[in-house]
Amino acid sequence: MNYLYICAIGPVQDFIATARRSRDLWYGSWMLSELSKAAAYFIAEAHGLNSLIFPAPKNISDLLPESDLSVANKIVALLDEYTDDFGQNVRNAMNNRLHELRRNAFGEIRSSSYNIQLATEQVNDLPEFFWISVPFKKDHGYSVIRDQAESLLAARKNTRNFKQMIGENVLKSSLDGARECVIPKDAYPNRNDSEKQRTNKINQLYFRYGARQGERLSGVDILKRLGARSSVPDFPSTSHMSALPFLERVRREKGADREREMLDEIKKMFEEAGWDIGEQDGALLFESRLAEWIPSSQDQKLLSENLAEIIEKYAGESRPSPYYTLIIADGDNMGKTIDAQKNPATHRELSRNLSEFATEVPLIINNHQGVPIYAGGDDILAYLPLHTVLKCASELEQQFKTKMEKFVVVDEDLEIFPTLSIGIVIAHHLTSLSDVLEIARNTEWKAKQVPGKNALGITLSKRGGVERSIYGKFGELHKRLNQLINLTRQDAISTGVAYEFQELHRILFQKDTPSQGIVDEAVRIVKRKRESGSGQQISKDVKASFHKWFEKDGINPGELAQQMIVAQMFAGAEDLAGIPLQKTQEVSP
Repeated sequence: MNYLYICAIGPVQDFIATARRSRDLWYGSWMLSELSKAAAYFIAEAHGLNSLIFPAPKNISDLLPESDLSVANKIVALLDEYTDDFGQNVRNAMNNRLHELRRNAFGEIRSSSYNIQLATEQVNDLPEFFWISVPFKKDHGYSVIRDQAESLLAARKNTRNFKQMIGENVLKSSLDGARECVIPKDAYPNRNDSEKQRTNKINQLYFRYGARQGERLSGVDILKRLGARSSVPDFPSTSHMSALPFLERVRREKGADREREMLDEIKKMFEEAGWDIGEQDGALLFESRLAEWIPSSQDQKLLSENLAEIIEKYAGESRPSPYYTLIIADGDNMGKTIDAQKNPATHRELSRNLSEFATEVPLIINNHQGVPIYAGGDDILAYLPLHTVLKCASELEQQFKTKMEKFVVVDEDLEIFPTLSIGIVIAHHLTSLSDVLEIARNTEWKAKQVPGKNALGITLSKRGGVERSIYGKFGELHKRLNQLINLTRQDAISTGVAYEFQELHRILFQKDTPSQGIVDEAVRIVKRKRESGSGQQISKDVKASFHKWFEKDGINPGELAQQMIVAQMFAGAEDLAGIPLQKTQEVSP
């Protein structure tokens, strides 16, 4: 008799989200994929590669450690037999990979002065593993058996295992606030230290444990921070991602060599002042990072002045923007699409198409100067600079449609296509990554509430300011944003129009003003602000665009105001990067 076997590995969201640096975020996703690959590899070796339904790699070598394939945390397989110890054996394979990763990470610690027993227990206690197996009777149908298996797995997940608490009377982790710090207390600066002692401790914290001053790290945190050094990609900081439009401008105007010369000169400035800050990328350009690297306020002031002089030498009055983007994407209608697969063969084909898409995702993101954090099936997490993220999102959305176009589902006489919904957060480079990730997930979730999905959601999270979010069908909103970006860059509309639209919406919508009156007043505002600001008349094409958005697309002035403010951020980044303006609309003199 055959058996349908499903296992799930966690925790997913909480483990990945507890991150202070981009590398922490990447490692959390990467490690879960490595554990899933180890489990899938054991299944493939025991029952053959074709036993795997999800994932469905073409070669067993794709499941080897550190391969390019990303595997989701759920594995589905069709087994030719099942024994009572099989589930535990799969779990052992996962644990063996976890122990290997732990040993590699802890081997990078340049000190014996840490609580290795507690650190080891924390890592070993980390993974959750659930599995079920049900007999597969062909006369019952594949979808029926899979539904039964999924219900049993959900019930198993809700039956919690309670373990003895691991804990000591020490400070908690700075990342998750739950696990205990394993770095000794005397390794951190204290109020009785001289400035020299303080400086030495700060440098030693980073050298030995990869920790910044004030960062309390648990064993799990050290696993993230120091693990997989041979596999970790060139992982720039969020500050570097924010600096990319500025660096591109330097490259365009001065040449690639001048960009490297500028960063090298800044790095040398720190070294000559006696500070090894461990940074190599665009983070060097931000004065706001000095307090993190250098405790001496006197040195901070001097280095800040020198930094400004070097940047002016290479870039004049231009300065980097402190904002970057985090992008998160998820497939729409995937549950219905999987349910529609009536046999293991078509389910396996769907899995392979998803794997092919996941393999292409990093290439697309890299081509737009971004860094993929996770790409497994229809789930994507990455961060990108402001001036390329919209083009990247469009390419991802189109590529997903291409890969999934044959898997059409008919539901109540309606054809349902798998599509991709995307959430984007524009965030300050110093905002906690865990906070940014939470905003991104909320943005994506709200985007998926758009009727019919295939949606785009964008949240502008300015430091110290109110969050602004926009949502819409991907094609419509993406096109409108590009039009608004072009109009902003051409000075075809005043930047103050958006804020007058907000006020117009607040006042007139409370008075039940006829829609045509609101449209006419909105266009009058655009015309008045344009003519008073530059003496140029608003063109017929610009007026036609606003009439279309208000009348045909049904956008109210309040919604368009938010979209205009978001578009201004993208327009500023494209201007900063020196991207040639593609004029699609002209402003009449």
